[in-house]
Amino acid sequence: MKVWLKRVLISLVVVFLVALVGIAIFLLTFDPNAYKSKLEEIVYNRYQRTLAIKGDIELSLFPRIGLSVQGVSLSDRNSTDTFASLDTARFAVAIWPLMSNRLVVDHVAVTGFKAWFIRDEDGVFNFRDLVERRPITTALKVPMAPVAALTTPVSGSSVAAQPTQAPEPRKMPAALASHEASGTDFQIDIAGLDLKNGEIHLFDKVTGSVARIVKLDVNTGRMTFDQAFDVAMKGKLIGDFPVADASIEGQALVKINPDQQDYSAQKINVLVSGKLGDLEAKSATLRGNLAYSAYSEMFSASNVELLVQGELTGDTPVKNLETSLIAPQLKVDRSQAELQVEKLAYRAKGNLPDQSFDIAFDAPSLSVSPEAAKGEPVSGTVKLRGENEVLGVALGLNGIGGNAQKLSLKELKIDGGLKQGDRLVQVNLTSPAAWDAFERKGALSAMKGDVRIEDAALPGGSFEIPFIGSLQADLVKDEVVSEINAVLSSSKLDFKFLATHLQDPKIGFNLTADKLDFNTIFPPVVPKAPVVPAKDGSKPPAEPAPKAAEPAKPVPAAVLDLSFLDSLDVTGNIGIGELKIKDVQAKQFAAALRAVDGNLTIAGIKADLYEGKLDGKLTANSKNVLGADLSLTNVALEPLLRDLSGEERLRGQGTVKIKVDSQGTTVPAFKSGLTGVVQARVRDGAIKGIDVGQTLSEVSAAVRNMFSGQLPEVATRFDLGRQTTFKNFDTVIEFTQGQGTIKKLTLDAPLLRISQGTPASLDIVNEQLDLSINVRSVNTQDGKGFAELRNVAVPLRISGPFDNLGYQVQWKDIASKAVKDAVQGGLIDLLSNQVGNAPEAQASPESPIPVPPKKPMDPVKSIGDALKGLLGQ
Repeated sequence: MKVWLKRVLISLVVVFLVALVGIAIFLLTFDPNAYKSKLEEIVYNRYQRTLAIKGDIELSLFPRIGLSVQGVSLSDRNSTDTFASLDTARFAVAIWPLMSNRLVVDHVAVTGFKAWFIRDEDGVFNFRDLVERRPITTALKVPMAPVAALTTPVSGSSVAAQPTQAPEPRKMPAALASHEASGTDFQIDIAGLDLKNGEIHLFDKVTGSVARIVKLDVNTGRMTFDQAFDVAMKGKLIGDFPVADASIEGQALVKINPDQQDYSAQKINVLVSGKLGDLEAKSATLRGNLAYSAYSEMFSASNVELLVQGELTGDTPVKNLETSLIAPQLKVDRSQAELQVEKLAYRAKGNLPDQSFDIAFDAPSLSVSPEAAKGEPVSGTVKLRGENEVLGVALGLNGIGGNAQKLSLKELKIDGGLKQGDRLVQVNLTSPAAWDAFERKGALSAMKGDVRIEDAALPGGSFEIPFIGSLQADLVKDEVVSEINAVLSSSKLDFKFLATHLQDPKIGFNLTADKLDFNTIFPPVVPKAPVVPAKDGSKPPAEPAPKAAEPAKPVPAAVLDLSFLDSLDVTGNIGIGELKIKDVQAKQFAAALRAVDGNLTIAGIKADLYEGKLDGKLTANSKNVLGADLSLTNVALEPLLRDLSGEERLRGQGTVKIKVDSQGTTVPAFKSGLTGVVQARVRDGAIKGIDVGQTLSEVSAAVRNMFSGQLPEVATRFDLGRQTTFKNFDTVIEFTQGQGTIKKLTLDAPLLRISQGTPASLDIVNEQLDLSINVRSVNTQDGKGFAELRNVAVPLRISGPFDNLGYQVQWKDIASKAVKDAVQGGLIDLLSNQVGNAPEAQASPESPIPVPPKKPMDPVKSIGDALKGLLGQ
């Protein structure tokens, strides 16, 4: 027995020595570069990618298989484009752990790593095939093939290409074949990774983003599946679109389980600083713990802090931006339809160009599952502060109930306030709310609220609009429907709204009201009352004088930008029983609105207006071109002009046609571009401010008393106490780029006929009138004293600014022998002397533009200003 045992032991030692010597001889004579083509073939057959190894593979000896490679690249799938490459890589593999299904690798050192990550138009990344979960049999063939080659005899025959769709299993040694049976127990153990000077290029064809991470350094601790390991990295992010130039540095404790597709990062601490698109980040910090399961589509976060400080550039720049997101506990599980939130808080503040903002949102506790939904009230606030206004909005979600399938709220509450100077607008809205996730429907079933306006200009100082209504959203039908019923000044107002194609919304509405007074919503500005002296006659204390007189800064003109019309598709109808805008009133107002493709048309405008009718349409487009085609028929002009401009210049029943257009972004620009025609026909009325008949009488009297030494006064200023009555008054004015030409002006009075002469211009831009009219008397039997001027045209020239017009008799152009004799006899000089000695100095009788008197009378704007009022200036 002892002899047998001795022989067995000696035999085992001999076998071991022979095997050891054989392995040593094999390793000493083995050339790993002979297997380059086989490895490249295996990679191509498995992934349809081209693997290229330009440098030599260097092999180390027992007890670890050490490999060093240079110039390695891998192509994209079915493409010659490079997916990844590296300059050098060094690592060593322990032999004995392979026998127990463990791949133990020493520290891996990689330099010059580069990768190109691309997302195509369908949202698929170009590395998807490399990370997809595959059957263990095929998954082991690629990494184990080189090891299998090292433990099998070298054959001169090449390896047959494997079919792409259904590869035949390759014969493996028994030790490796055991991995087929227990592949799930296979483990990879890497002592650590050291990556230097890496680059990752990112291309997103969905968003058009182009970026890259350069100077990438990565260091890890021991890397083993389903065990946490340390990762530290730093690099620089360079973006072409959006533009980026930022440094990145961070570390985390990472855990990866490919079998379960679970990934987590604990103790995250990432710091980013620099330009990230529109964000100029002084610092952007992310801390906390994150986890994701691809199987259950579950995302969880704990103790997360996202802090950002910096500035935003772009169309809406923000300075001194500070924002934070705190999430002690957050879990989203899509497979189980679960949401859990604990003490979530979001804060943001900063400065916009003309105002500052402050945003806060809090969700103390929220739990939603298929069984139930519950939680504490969720709240949020938004505050905007400007130089002369403050806006605040508060949001509340109370009484969360139902479940993940059908979520409900006992109360959705919105409170808002806008403070502009002395004006305060408050809005509050409450409603139960519901959302059906399966049918993708939601509703605010019973909205209730009111709008309250406080303003000193309002009667009683305040105004309130209570309303009720409902809103439904159906994302399957892709529409939102709402109906609002309100009470405005004891009048009913109904508003119906429908929006479809919500990605690019098409909106339809219908507004009807018994009575609508815009002054209750937008009251006119009330001028400050003058300081009243005390009853004892003492003066109020004077305000302290300013330190230094500063020149007044010009007030920029309000800018009108209609470019938003390019994105609108709106159709609506408006019907209002009684309408009031400022002092202008209309009844039975109706209009149809259409906005599409950058064009706005308000057509079918109809209204009962001051004993007459209004018809026409208004147009506008995104290029800031405005147009009006309006017709007023048999309208009482005196009350219309009084309510429109506050002045009563013209009286009578008028028919006015306005067809004009203009382009610009400010009111001065619109005046400069005004082009079109205005026609007016007025019957049985009067022009206030000038009495042409009385002026003729004064002219006739001046001629008769030429040599008496006592000349009567000839008025040259507009005076509300004078008026010229007429039976018919017709005028046509053509405008070109803000300059009007009076093409026709005729006036028939009982004793007079008036027509336009030359010049006849109306300058809207500079608000100047220069008009010559010819006055002819046709009846001298009523005692007016026109005998000297019978059938003689007397030219009058009306000129000056709209708010300070004057008129003068053009004596030298009167074709009357008596007048010519008087002129030659010094009439003009006598009148000039008389004016110079008068208590109120007036202009020279021949001056086309009168000199304002020292003590001017109440200014009147004359015919030109009346026409300006008709145009809505």
